[in-house]
Amino acid sequence: MARNPFNYYYVPGLSPWPFLVALNIGSLCLSLVMWMHRSVDFMVLLLPVLGVLLCLLCWWRNLLDEVDLGFHNRYVVKTYRDGVAIFIFSEAMMFFSLFWAFLYSSESPSASLDLLWPPLGVRCPKPFSTALFSTGLLISSSFYCVWAHKAMYSRDYSWAPIIGVAYSVLCGAVFLRYQFHEYYMNSFSMADSVFGSCFYILTGFHGFHVVIGSLWLLVSMFRLILGHFSRKRHFGLVACFWYWHFVDVVWVFVWLLFYLVMGGWLFEKWMAYKGLEKFIIPSE
Repeated sequence: MARNPFNYYYVPGLSPWPFLVALNIGSLCLSLVMWMHRSVDFMVLLLPVLGVLLCLLCWWRNLLDEVDLGFHNRYVVKTYRDGVAIFIFSEAMMFFSLFWAFLYSSESPSASLDLLWPPLGVRCPKPFSTALFSTGLLISSSFYCVWAHKAMYSRDYSWAPIIGVAYSVLCGAVFLRYQFHEYYMNSFSMADSVFGSCFYILTGFHGFHVVIGSLWLLVSMFRLILGHFSRKRHFGLVACFWYWHFVDVVWVFVWLLFYLVMGGWLFEKWMAYKGLEKFIIPSE
């Protein structure tokens, strides 16, 4: 009788980490809402954050033990590959809904906005200043990730992948620094019409993904230093690169839509074409 390939699939035992991670994330959301209403101090947020990080580290430690014991064969790796692809697709659909909300509001502005878009009083950020620099940082980090991935196929242990991943982590940190600086310098807030709401929700949600991607790259860098990856077995690194490329592509669309189209020369050309150039407020 033919051998069933599913007999080689490893089924892990019961684990408390998914439940504990979900419990700490729920506590984090509750603490964040209470902090926004000034009911608790900011230090209260650190407890669920530390809980999430501790549970994730323990969960990842169990996964590494399974790898060392040889439980992750090609069937298990295939499920991981499919799972990461589905996860990235679901994240893409979530960003698509945010982009759709912004485009719908821009094409059909309400009467409360005087049927104008962007609303009067909103100064769009400049597209060719720090935003363009941040875009260049993320694009260059993607190229370094590709270089690091190709270097993994040349030799089992080399400093080239470590350098590429370290550069990407540095780009993510610099990007977040400039993003926070832009939030501080913007003349509009989340309460300034639907434009401010869409801008801060989308860029803030993307910034959260940059934080997750940078931490994932940092963990992958330490795993490279410890020799956890080889030429034939490094899907953990590949999944990290997939996620980082996704974050970079999303930011390119954010820059094109919010900065170049609505705040750059394309927006000025469009307003002039509609005869509304007198309503244009100079960008910051």
